[in-house]
Order: sequence, then structure tokens, then C-alpha cells
Amino acid sequence: MRPDHRRQLGFGLLEVLIALMIFSLGMLGLSALYARTAPQPYTNSTVGNVQMAADALFAILGANPSVLPVSASSAAMASAMPTASLMDWFSQYASLLPGLTVSIVAQNNADGTACSSSSCGLQVTIGWTQGSTQRSQVFYGQVGIQ
Repeated sequence: MRPDHRRQLGFGLLEVLIALMIFSLGMLGLSALYARTAPQPYTNSTVGNVQMAADALFAILGANPSVLPVSASSAAMASAMPTASLMDWFSQYASLLPGLTVSIVAQNNADGTACSSSSCGLQVTIGWTQGSTQRSQVFYGQVGIQ
């Protein structure tokens, strides 16, 4: 009796090549996904530092509302800040956030009344350089109780 050549035992070369191509496409997709998510930890830590800087700034302004209303902006030096505590804040966070800029603008209180030395609505804009891109985040808050 002659052996039946139509019966197949194992994989054919074509099937192996197709399986290898599908596997390669999957691995290529995973590598592209990794390349997009790899810079995220740096970005997340920078955003965390910006939030921490804003919280610290609001704490300083809340502890010393007598400097309000204040409108200050600095792009280069801590000495441009109007008080010693703000100079210290700027010096501390300038090392964490390259190209740090800050703008503090007094606004009306939450109830619509004008800013005073005891209570003031604030708009704080913190800017920093990430790579070659200038980024900024705006924070709103109120310090003091009227």
C-alpha cells in the first residue's frame, strides 16, 4: 500500500511564516506603545512638582495675607518676588521646575467683593520649560476670610 501524501503531519512552512508575521506585528505594536508611554513618568513627576509648588505658594500667601493685593511676575530671579518668603519659595521650586515663571494676580473674592488686605481671590499661573516647550498651569484660589 502506498502512503497517503495528502495527510499532513505537523505544520507547513507557510503556516509557520504566517504565525511569525502575526507575532511580529503584535510585538511591533507593543514596542510602539512602550515608546509613547516611556516619557510619562517624567511628565507626571513634573506636573506633581507644579501642583506642590502651587500648594506651597497658596500656603505662603494664606499665612501672610497682608501682602495682598499683589501682582507679581518673575521669569528669572527670586529677588523679583515682593517678599522674603516668596523669594525663598521661588528659589526652592526653581531647582525642581526648569525655566520657572510665576504670575500672581489679585482678583475679586468668591462673593464678588473687591480684594482687600484680609481676603483676596487669586489667579496663580506657574510656567516651566519641558524639553524645548514652554508649559503653564493656572490655579485659582482664595486666601483670607472676610
